[in-house]
Amino acid sequence: MLFKNFKFSIVNFEFAFVIVLFSGLNVFAQSQLDSLIATAVRNNPEIRMSRYESGAAEARISPASTLPDPQLSIMAENVPSNFTLTSDGMTMFPQVKIMQMFPWFGKLSAAGDVEKYGYQASSNRLSTVTLDVVSELKKTYGEIYSTEKSIHFLDYKRQLLQSVVKVAEQLFAVGQVPQQDVFRATAELTMVQSDLITMHSMLAEQDAMLGALLGQNAPYAIQVDTLPLPSLGSLATLEADLHDRNPELKQIRNVEQAAKAKTAFAKKDAVPDINVGFSYGYRGALMPDGTKVLNMMNFEVGMSLPIFFGARQRKMIDEAHFMQRASEEQYGTAELGLYSELRSTYADAEAQSKLIPLYTKELIPQYEATYNSSLSSYSVGKTTFAMLIDNLTTLINTKIELAKIESAYFSASAQIAKLVGESSEDYRGVK
Repeated sequence: MLFKNFKFSIVNFEFAFVIVLFSGLNVFAQSQLDSLIATAVRNNPEIRMSRYESGAAEARISPASTLPDPQLSIMAENVPSNFTLTSDGMTMFPQVKIMQMFPWFGKLSAAGDVEKYGYQASSNRLSTVTLDVVSELKKTYGEIYSTEKSIHFLDYKRQLLQSVVKVAEQLFAVGQVPQQDVFRATAELTMVQSDLITMHSMLAEQDAMLGALLGQNAPYAIQVDTLPLPSLGSLATLEADLHDRNPELKQIRNVEQAAKAKTAFAKKDAVPDINVGFSYGYRGALMPDGTKVLNMMNFEVGMSLPIFFGARQRKMIDEAHFMQRASEEQYGTAELGLYSELRSTYADAEAQSKLIPLYTKELIPQYEATYNSSLSSYSVGKTTFAMLIDNLTTLINTKIELAKIESAYFSASAQIAKLVGESSEDYRGVK
């Protein structure tokens, strides 16, 4: 009777375990991940900071390409020493004067181009930061999936082993199993409980990381039942997308364009600017015949003199030239690094994609068959209790390993999506 109870406990676990094995085949609600991404994009402080910086860069475009403010002044001119304003015909009070500086042709446009490309580079940086956060969120999401699956399978194993220990103690009491079976079952239970403590600690860390990515100062706990596993596509297509869409490369291109525009501005800055002025003066004095003297107008045109060209404008041209060369070298360095990272990540993801069907279609079915066979053999005394536990442990560990492989593939695909500049809306292809 005791042995039948023991067998019934294992069969009950086997039935529940099979349900768990196939629960991952349910279609995952993509909306959960999309919702998390939307929250992170809206609330993550690093993204918000980059968004404000981009807004500030955009606001600098118009001032840079706009004429300087005109200078308005009101004065008294030709006032005699006795401070009478009407006795001298040349006295003008008030005299209103306005001056406007006109930069040389093309200088304002070049200054605007510097800020325009700076703004575009800032927008590209915002995209880079956003993709970094989204990629990190997806990786954390995948890690939570793996950890929760591990906890799920280990908890089932713990429940089974608790029943096994109880049954083994009862069977040992009546002399049907050796005491070694009791020791082995107890040791396995202790190891599983230790693994569960570790897994729960890892899950707490991951929940804290997820909360930080979402912009909140508290852990964010979610339940992840399955992962949307996107197809990889060809490496050649991904490399082309990286070249065309990667925001980091776009940012460097715009920095280079800003340096070119600054070179053009620095060259034009060496050309004198034109100052134009107009003034109108009121005269209150009277002519000898009693008539009022006429008011007076003045016109003036001046220009700035770049007499410090060698120390100022020449150095500005050199600075812009060196910045342009530096951005060209930076682009080459970044491009090499990004292509290398893409190819390496693609190789990892491709290996994981081959392991997933190997586990689901071959290894796990084989280990399930082995476990079921050992269960039957143990029930008729043809195998040992230790072998039964080993086969069960192997099956559960393989399922846990599959969850880790799926998480690794999901993380690699998230990294690839970041490298090729995909947005969350583009990341939809479910495998």
